Parts: sequence; C-alpha cells; structure tokens
Amino acid sequence: MDSQAEPTKFAPAERDSPERILAQYRDLCGHFIAQTLDAIPVIVLLLNSNRQVVLANHQTLQATRMGLDWVLGKRPGEAFGCIHAHSEPGGCGTTEFCAKCGAVRAVLMGLEGRKSVQECSMLRRGDMGVEALDLEVSSSPVMINGESFLLFCVQDLSDLKRRRTLERLFFHDMLNTTGGLRGLMDMLRQEVPEELREDAEFIHATLTRQVEELLSQKDLMAAENNELTPVFSALQSRELVDGAAKMGASLSQARGKAIHVLPSSACAEFVSDHTLVRRVLGNMVKNALEASIAGESITLSCHEKQGRVLFRVHNPMVMPDDVRLRVFKRNFSTKGLGRGLGTYGMKLLTERYLGGDVHFTTREGEGTTFTLSLPRDARDTGNAGDAGSADAGSGQD
Repeated sequence: MDSQAEPTKFAPAERDSPERILAQYRDLCGHFIAQTLDAIPVIVLLLNSNRQVVLANHQTLQATRMGLDWVLGKRPGEAFGCIHAHSEPGGCGTTEFCAKCGAVRAVLMGLEGRKSVQECSMLRRGDMGVEALDLEVSSSPVMINGESFLLFCVQDLSDLKRRRTLERLFFHDMLNTTGGLRGLMDMLRQEVPEELREDAEFIHATLTRQVEELLSQKDLMAAENNELTPVFSALQSRELVDGAAKMGASLSQARGKAIHVLPSSACAEFVSDHTLVRRVLGNMVKNALEASIAGESITLSCHEKQGRVLFRVHNPMVMPDDVRLRVFKRNFSTKGLGRGLGTYGMKLLTERYLGGDVHFTTREGEGTTFTLSLPRDARDTGNAGDAGSADAGSGQD
C-alpha cells in the first residue's frame, strides 16, 4: 500500500502498489474465475479492497478500448473515463461528486460485505468528447484463495433510457396533436353543411379511436415498466359489456358481422380500474371480430361465479395449434409484423394490475371463447396477477 495517503472528500484514497496489483493478478490467473469472467456477456471487474481492478473480462476491455495492462490498478471511474475521476489527487471515489455516484456507493457496500445494485449516471470523456452513460452496477463480495475481493458488474442502460424518453415525448406530442384535432372536429361537425356532416362525423370518430389507441399503447408501455398505477372505482358488468359491444360495432373489422350480448348477462357490481377493464374487453372483442368472417356473429356475456365476475367473448372460428400455443406471447400475431401486443397486453394488464386472469378455450364445433375473470374487489388482491380463474385453467384448452 502506498505509504502516503492522499486526501479524500468521500471514499478512502489509499491504493495498493503496482507490484501488489500485479501479484494479485498473477495469483488470480490460475483460478477458475479468470476463465469464468470472459464467459459473462456484460462488463465484469474484480476489485481488491482498495477498489482497484485486479482482473477484467473481455467485455471490459472492449468498452474501455484499452489493454488489460492499462486497466489493472485503475478504479472503475478511472477505467471508464469519468470526468470527475481525476478531480482530486486520490482519484475515483475521493471527490465531492462521488458521494452521489451509484457506482461508488455499490462498491463501498460490497466492501462492507453487502450485495448492492445501484443506478449510475456517468459523464465520460469519449472519442467525440463528453458523453453520458446510464448504467446499472452491482457488487458482490467474494473470497478467493483466502483473500476478499469484489465482483463488480456493469450494464449499459443508455439506449433503454433514451428510448423511454423518446417514447414519452412521442406519446405526449401525439396525444396533444391528435387530441387537439379531435376537439376541433367536435366543434366543426356541428357547424358543417348537412351534406358534409357524415364525413365530419367519420373524421371525428377516427380521431377518437386514434386517441384511444395512443392512450392504450402508452398505458401498456407504463405497465411493462411497472410505472402504471390503477385507479379503482365501482363498476357494473352489464354496462361494460354493452359498451364493449357498441365499441366493436364501430370498428371496420365489424363490417358484415353481427355482435350480440346474451340477455342473461349479469348486472354485477365490482371494484376495478374502468379504463383497464374496458381496454381488455375491447381487445377481446376486436380479436374476435378479426378472427371471424362476414356473415358470422360474435357473442358477449358476463356472469358471476364463486365470488368473481366473468366476461366472455365467443367467436365461431377454431384456432390452429400453431396459433393456440403462442397466443399470449409478446410479439406473436397472426396479422403480420409489427403486431402482437393485443393478447399479450390483455394478460399483462389483467394479471399484473387487476388481480385477474385471462384464458381461452378453442374446440372444433364450439369455436373460441376468451374469458376475463376478475375479483369482486381488485383492491384486495394487491394489484398482482396470481389470482387465477374460478372455473377454468389459466392459459388455454
């Protein structure tokens, strides 16, 4: 260890000598961990008790664009070019900025014997100047040949963070624009001449569906990122079924097809999120219409069973096995590339946020029936998706 300690504004500044680092590296080269690190497809560093690199995998060398001899002895911020790494003589971890750094916090917790996962926003000096990185870092203490080390892993989340930001901007701008156009058409359709009234109504209905589709996709994105918060209220099952049938009749997919609501459908009261339930039912109806051909009918119904509210949408077509086995997969669709969020979104929203279950049966001579099973009060389920169904298996038959 260096005889003279440098001053620090956060983590200890002491370092091991280059000779000590090289000795640790040579000892580790004969250990199985040296080969194991290269098999891991993320950046992995092995740090000693002074937070210095004593071993690094191939992913690390690719990310730093430097050789192992340069990386050895560096601290993580120094190896990756953090703009603050050399603000103090003690280097990475010793500046006032390091107190807010997730990477330094993760390392220090690891050295205390605790596993840690943190997010780290880093500004580094790259080939084109300063660039921003959004990282997820994790640390885990390990004992090798009787000596304590720290396994430090780094995953670059920069592309994911940028994509999420762009998605939020896209939905914000598109909803503002489309919502504004819908509001304008709402006023104009009352003022246009009679001969243009039908066209104005069509444009207004189209914009309304576009806004609904944008909101649906926005909520699905939030649901996947665990950022969606359900809003629970008292609902009435028959009203939802009648509304889903009316919505389905307005779709282009309904042309030449009939939509029926069973007269025996129950008027059950329950507590759930109105928007999410309506979207799941809407997807069930839309999928049934797309699976049907002109002249056929789809049937909607709702009833109560064993303390749950069940919604069913039936169509006369039978799924082939290659479709049946992949229905709820995220990117699967029978309607071509760029589709496939319909049934996946139904299952995600229902099971993760409504405490319910979506499943289906498809049999020759009986057709296909999708069932949405919901608890009487979603607030009692913790908004989680392990509720199951009261009368059928989850998934398919």
